[in-house]
Amino acid sequence: MEMKKYIEIGEKKAGKQIELARILNVRDSTLRLVKSGNNGLPDAICIKLADYIEVDPLHVIAASNLVTEKNEERRKIFESCLSEEKRTLHKKNYSHIEGQNIHY
Repeated sequence: MEMKKYIEIGEKKAGKQIELARILNVRDSTLRLVKSGNNGLPDAICIKLADYIEVDPLHVIAASNLVTEKNEERRKIFESCLSEEKRTLHKKNYSHIEGQNIHY
């Protein structure tokens, strides 16, 4: 889902854009820029928005980063976060190591 849709869901729940801006502690002009595809939101605000509209915060963070990210490799990473199917496959592929300590 695109950031525009997440903002619209929040606006609908809040009643209007200015009220959503107040809830998120941002300017309503910030939300307009995000909706128009010119800006993303800081990750902390994405999490706040996700909690408010009751969606996975990772989806909102990924959608927000896709607005501005130019690096194709990073874009693919963010796009993969938006795919429930890929997440399910990822869990299946790594289910054999569940409960093990993994060090990066």
